[in-house]
Amino acid sequence: MKIKCISVYSRILSFLLVLLGFSSCSSEGGNDCGGRFVAMYGTPSAKFVIDGKVVNKNNKPVSGLKVAVGHVYLSGDGSNMTHYADSINTSTDGAFRVAIYDFPADQKFVIRYEGTESPESSFYGVTTDTVRFENPTFSGDNNCWYEGEITKNLGTVVFDPKKSAE
Repeated sequence: MKIKCISVYSRILSFLLVLLGFSSCSSEGGNDCGGRFVAMYGTPSAKFVIDGKVVNKNNKPVSGLKVAVGHVYLSGDGSNMTHYADSINTSTDGAFRVAIYDFPADQKFVIRYEGTESPESSFYGVTTDTVRFENPTFSGDNNCWYEGEITKNLGTVVFDPKKSAE
């Protein structure tokens, strides 16, 4: 008799758990992303784009210059460490466009201009600069965790490696 009662009780409990499982799969609720239900993993992100044009002191475009964007972090020993997420070489007209994905809030990025000795670019040296995005307004594809992108144009940047070499 005792085994029969436990068996009936476990069947009723299993049936109730199955009903609870199906009701938790509803597409109504907080995870609706544009009419579709998705699992939400990760953190919100946005694309920060930085573009501009690099010229020398004589206002001539500098081609082949490596432009990198990154963050400065505090390392375990208390010193600053820079992690660069994206880099590109400037085009023949000195133009560049680098991007980094990060949390959609106020951000401060480091831009590194690194010259190499090459026939196209007689520049050698490193110059760093800081780019700030304050109160960013994102545009484009805004769905779920991705907020869209924001672009900051630095205009014309004069590459002078003697200005602030590392």
